Parts: sequence; C-alpha cells; structure tokens
Amino acid sequence: MPSFHRPPEWQQSADRHTRLIDPVLTVRQLSRFELSLKHVVRIDHALVFSTPKGGYEAYPPPTRPSRSEIAARRYTAVYEVDMGVHPFTDTLTLPSDNDAFEFTAEVDVSWQVLDAARFVASGIRDVPALLIGELQQAARPVTRGFAVADSGAAERELLRAVMLVGPLGATAGLQVTWTLRLRRDQANIDHQQRLQAIDHSAAEQIRTAQQGMQVDVEMDQRHRQQDQLQLQRAMEYGRRQQELALQQQRWQHEQALLKGQQLLELQQIEAQKIEFYEWHLSQGGVRSWALHLAQHPEDSHLVMSSMREDQLRMIQAQMELVKELLGSEGAEKFELEGPKELALRTVSDILNQRLPGVPQNPPLLPPADHPGPAPAPGAGTGAPTPPGAPPTAPPYTPAPPAPAWQPPPGYGTTPTAPGHPTPTAPPADSHSGQPEGAAEGDTGEGEGR
Repeated sequence: MPSFHRPPEWQQSADRHTRLIDPVLTVRQLSRFELSLKHVVRIDHALVFSTPKGGYEAYPPPTRPSRSEIAARRYTAVYEVDMGVHPFTDTLTLPSDNDAFEFTAEVDVSWQVLDAARFVASGIRDVPALLIGELQQAARPVTRGFAVADSGAAERELLRAVMLVGPLGATAGLQVTWTLRLRRDQANIDHQQRLQAIDHSAAEQIRTAQQGMQVDVEMDQRHRQQDQLQLQRAMEYGRRQQELALQQQRWQHEQALLKGQQLLELQQIEAQKIEFYEWHLSQGGVRSWALHLAQHPEDSHLVMSSMREDQLRMIQAQMELVKELLGSEGAEKFELEGPKELALRTVSDILNQRLPGVPQNPPLLPPADHPGPAPAPGAGTGAPTPPGAPPTAPPYTPAPPAPAWQPPPGYGTTPTAPGHPTPTAPPADSHSGQPEGAAEGDTGEGEGR
C-alpha cells in the first residue's frame, strides 16, 4: 500500500454520509523516493494514476498497484475517487409558451462514478451541476411548446425527449438514475386552488340548495300530513264532543223527568198527608189526640191531662149555660120549651159524662120515653166514611153508660197514610168531644139519676 510524506494538493473532508459534489477526494504528485507504506487508502475508493504521456490508469477497488509497479510505470500523480452512490434533489424552472409563466420541475437524482479514469480525465468538479445542465438542455425546448396549465402533457413529452437524448453523465463516466416531476408555478397553483375553492363552494351551495329543496318538499309533506292528522283529530274530537253534549242533554232530560216525577210523587204524598191530617183533625179532639199519641206515644200522660182539663172546662161552660137558661124569667114559657129541653138533655149528658180513667157505677137503663139513637148514614152497611169527607153527626140521643175508659184505637201505632184503611174509631161528639158510644151509654144513667 502506498503512503506519502507530503500533504496532498487536494483533499476533501468527506465520509460515506457526506453529500459530495466532486467524487475526487485527494490529488497527490508522485516522485520516485516519496513512496512509503504508512498511508492506507480506503478499500471502497478507486485510485487513478496519471502517466507521463498524459494518460490515466485506474485501479478500482479492491485492486491496488504494487510499489515496484508504480516505480516501473513512472506515475506522476494519483487521484483518490469515491465510487459510492450519491443522491440529491433539486428544483429548476422551465419556460412555457408564455414567458410570464414557468414550469416548476423537481428532480430526484442518484449518481455514481462508473469509470474513474474517464471521470478524472473529464475534469468535472461539480456532478449535480453537470446533470442539471444536461437535463435543462434537453427539457427547455420541449416545455416551450406547452402552456403552463398543460403541465401533464409537457411532463410526458419531456420524459420521452430526455430518453431519446441518452443517459445523463455518460460522457463523464457516471451512472445516473433520475425522476422528474413537472408542475405549474406557485402563483398559478394558488390561482387554481382559489378557483377550485370557488367551484367547491358553488358546488356546495348548489348541493345545499338542491338538498334544501328536497328537505322543503319533505317538510311540506310532513306538515300536510300533520295538518291532515290534526284536522282528523279535531273532527273526531268535535264528533265526540257533540255526542257527549247530546248524551248530557239526554241525561239532563232524564234527570228533569225524574225530578218532575219525584216532585209529583212528593206533591201526591203531601196531598195524602194533608187529607190524612185533615180527616183526623176534622174528627174532633179525641181523634186528634189519638193521632198525636200514635206518632208520639211517650206523651200519653200529657194527652190524658189535657183531655181532662178540656172536658172539665167544657162541663163548666155547659153548666153555666144551663143555669142561665133555667133561671131566665124574661121569656115566655112556650119560648123556653125548646131551650129548656136542650138544657135538660145537656144536664143529663153532663151527669152521664165520665172522665177518661175515672171508674163510675154501672150505667142505668135508659127511660122508655127516649128512643135509641138513629143509625148513622151507612151504618149497618159496612161502608166506611171516606177520608176527607165531612163527618156526619148523628142526631142527639141519650146513650147508655159506656164501660170504663179504654185507649183509643191506634194508640201507640204509626198512623196510616191516606189511601189506606184508617183505624176504626167512633167519631167524636160535636158537643162534648167524647166518643158517641160513651155519650149514648151515659144518657140512661143521667135520666135515672
């Protein structure tokens, strides 16, 4: 391996990951006595030696010349060349058919030194500039024929024209692979983006309007259906309300009829009550007291006391009247025959009168000159006196003495309503208020006395 004592004339501080423009890393002049084995060259680099005649001989890796071979061939200089693959990306502008607009091209390139001797002989020191220059030289005439808006067609035509020219960097011993993307300039792109945004906005508005119309149609149909349902609901509700009103009117009419019937029944009951009480009250004091006792049996003592007081007052009134009639001297005898006879009868009645509950001697037989009482109308036929009809008072006749006092018929019972059979009780005398049987039974006793 050669090594050198003097520093190189050209040297790059580069490693595998360094972006290289010139693959020649070092250049050294050679002399016969400067060779040594202390300096070691990297195995992936090629060595290119120059001959005295101006030629170049390359030793690609991993081959290396020996010391004797270098001395025999009298090499004057040595070049250390990087044989690795080096990528780079660049942007260039290409003209269009209008000088106001340009295409923007992005190029991705990967290059490698394939023939180190040829590359050193070419004297190129900037590989990316070489490749970009060749690409522009081939592309500019092509893009001149296209408008800036027609970038797709210009890109296809450009790729085809570059392929016809041949591989890039072949004259310099390079192997190049590349990719080109052609597009409009940024101002045109921004303009197209604005136009696209306008188109998108218009399309959105149109779509919104169209869909809005459909939504309006659907909403209108829905509202129509809702209106129809509401109308049907309102008609059904009205029909039900009408039926309810008619039913209420029927119920009110029925209630009015029932109320009228009840009022009529109440009036009939009141009329029957009136007839019942009128008949009983028209019979005299005893029957009235009997009716009171039938409704209030607890008032028996009060009734008896009241009846005694009434009879005593009536007897006293009758005695006063008899005294006045018998002691009268201002009238003629024939004028006093009738009143005196009536007074005698009254006295006889008073003498034969018995208070209720007061025991007396057995009644005396009536005299033969006084006939018995005439039968009352309907007596003996079984025809009862109708309630409400005025009681017919029989003519006065002395009655035989009655037995001890007994409770009146219906005592302690509920009075019967009009229209039902009334309890059988003798009518009271219009003069004394006592039952007729008692009055007639006491006549004979009075006359006997």
